[in-house]
Amino acid sequence: MPFADRIERTMVLPAQRQRVWEAITKPEQLAHWFGVVSDMDFRVGGAIQLRWENKPCPYSGTIEVIEPTQRFAFRWPSYAIAHPEITFDIVPSTRVEITLEEQAEGTLLTLVESGFASQPQSVPAEELYRGNQDGWQECLNGLRAYLQSQEVVE
Repeated sequence: MPFADRIERTMVLPAQRQRVWEAITKPEQLAHWFGVVSDMDFRVGGAIQLRWENKPCPYSGTIEVIEPTQRFAFRWPSYAIAHPEITFDIVPSTRVEITLEEQAEGTLLTLVESGFASQPQSVPAEELYRGNQDGWQECLNGLRAYLQSQEVVE
C-alpha cells in the first residue's frame, strides 16, 4: 500500500511567534516538549545532538535553514532513533521543516517531515512514516501544553 513521502501537521498555538520560535530553537526549551536534551550549533550547517532518556547514545542532525521567527529546518536520521544499531552514515536522513505565521489567535505552526521514499530497501519506510506521524502529533501536543504552561526557561 503506497504512503506519502511527507508528514504535514499544522497547529495554532496560543503564543506570539517569537515565543514559539524560542520554544523550537532553544535547546533548554526544546527538551521540555520534544522529550530530548539537545546540544545545538545554531547556524546553517551546524550540528544538532539529540538524546532521549531511554536511548543510549545521541543522534546527530544538521541544521539547513534558519530564518528567525519564520522558518527552521534540519535533517536527522529519524529511523536510527528507534534502531540504535543503525547509524546516520547508513540511513538517509529525513528533513524536518517548521514554519511559523502570525494569526489573530496566536501562531500557526506548520511542520513537514519529508524524505521517507528515499530510504533504502533495508529500512521499512512505511513503518518509519507511520511512527513519525503519531510521534509528531504527540510532540506538537506537548509543545502546545508547554506554551500554555507559560513556563519560561532562561
